[in-house]
Amino acid sequence: RHALLEAAMTLIDIRGPGALTLRAAARRAGVSEAAPYRHFANLDALLGAVALEGFEILIADLENANGARSRREAFLSFAGDFPKRYMLMFGALADRDAQAKRHEEVAHIAELVDEAGGLALLHGMASLRLVGLE
Repeated sequence: RHALLEAAMTLIDIRGPGALTLRAAARRAGVSEAAPYRHFANLDALLGAVALEGFEILIADLENANGARSRREAFLSFAGDFPKRYMLMFGALADRDAQAKRHEEVAHIAELVDEAGGLALLHGMASLRLVGLE
């Protein structure tokens, strides 16, 4: 599961979520084409898992940052370092389990960045940077 998640994150970072397939993730992870189905029901489940893993990484970055300014920079750095993954995380997810868990993760992030300007402001800043408007 971990190797498939790592492979999927790398493929998304390189090509974007639209290019990800279970077969491509399996190839990159060095496992059989059937292996992903032991851990993920379908591609939507893998995409949901990648989004949730991205939230865990972002939360860890925010928790390790000291002070509002540092948290703001951590948030914006994550979005800048992993733009395609970031867009997946905050975009539409088809996997219902991931949707439900994402609400919890976003609420946690909102608490962590409250003093840093708030989630809406930081998400807006990150989104503008990703399209070259900030």
